[in-house]
Amino acid sequence: MSLQQYLSVECCLLNIGAKKNSYTLEANLMKKIILVVGILMLFSLPAHAGLFGTYYNISDQHPDMQYWITGLDQGYVESSLTGDMPTLTAYGQTRVQQWDWWTNQYYSFDRIDDQANFEGPWSSNWYPIPSDPLVSGDPYHFAVHWTGYFYVDESKSYNYSMGSDDDSWLFIDKDLVLDLGGVHPITTDNYTVSLDAGWHSIDVFFAERHTVQSGFQLDFFSDFHHEPIPEPATLLLLGLGLTGVGIRRFMKK
Repeated sequence: MSLQQYLSVECCLLNIGAKKNSYTLEANLMKKIILVVGILMLFSLPAHAGLFGTYYNISDQHPDMQYWITGLDQGYVESSLTGDMPTLTAYGQTRVQQWDWWTNQYYSFDRIDDQANFEGPWSSNWYPIPSDPLVSGDPYHFAVHWTGYFYVDESKSYNYSMGSDDDSWLFIDKDLVLDLGGVHPITTDNYTVSLDAGWHSIDVFFAERHTVQSGFQLDFFSDFHHEPIPEPATLLLLGLGLTGVGIRRFMKK
């Protein structure tokens, strides 16, 4: 065999090997794409339903604690949430002496609160703050700020019920949609809110300011999530797109 023939055979063998390696690489790519699609579909499943709650332990010596029982007293806060806590109205400034209930000086703990707890178990005798010997009046006199997101499929009006003992304010997309301010027994009612389809943010501010009773209840029309998750349809389209790209590349070979 001449040198030229030998080199020709070697080139053919290398070319065949390269094609085999190419097919192997494409097969591995397809396996990875299928794995990614599976992971994406797994993440598209409903996440654990709940809101992120930050809890504050306030002394009974605070000027707004052990306040006189006002009954339902609406109009304390502005209609838009522009900071870390609601802004007092002119009327609210006449009803509140020290508006600092959700500030770091009273911070106690954070946790994710399961949605099921909002639907009944906390409606009475609810005192989640662990007693602190350095804070006078425990386990009474505390505040909570819940944050999270929820998703709705359609643009329409949705019904829900909410109640509290004492103050509570509900904001959706930073707009006040429910005002249950004041020191009062558990006050619950049904409400309606109009929403566009898609993800929405939720903020709930609660305060327990008097002894004897404490409670909060929220029966909502959608699952809560402490952070937004991609829509299942979006994840499916992404996964199918990746699969299509891989198949197209494979077929070209």
